[in-house]
Amino acid sequence: MTPATRTGGPAGATLRARLAEARGSMTILTTGVLVVILMVVGVGTAITGVHLERTALQHAADSAALAASQAVDPARVYTEGGAAIHADSAREAAEEHLRRYPLDSTSTEDLGLGEVRVDPDGTVHVVLTATTHPPLAGWFTRGTGLSVPLTVHGEARSR
Repeated sequence: MTPATRTGGPAGATLRARLAEARGSMTILTTGVLVVILMVVGVGTAITGVHLERTALQHAADSAALAASQAVDPARVYTEGGAAIHADSAREAAEEHLRRYPLDSTSTEDLGLGEVRVDPDGTVHVVLTATTHPPLAGWFTRGTGLSVPLTVHGEARSR
């Protein structure tokens, strides 16, 4: 029996059958590679989105610290030693600033003013905390109650 009669046709038929099998394998391989590429793009987008939210929160912390550093207590201006800024007036100024200029984001929630500290040299330190939901995964984090916590530190000193 010749090879052509064993396969039921000319020798080219077996070659075509092998190529058809390889084509099916390439489809599976291509689909797998595309899934991995899409997952990498999705993770990269989520990380970039969280970083952008953190940057916006950092700007808010810096501006709140600047507003707090300008909250000079008139009773303490002409006293010797110590800062002319009191921690309570600095906190009130930072809270007022955050009320007037809220963080403009749909992904960031639970913005909180943490610590407000005034150093003896007049430097005001402000800590803001918030949670955010990454893009492309926000539906999952909101549905499961998970979120990405953010904490930023801002400081400013009046002169």
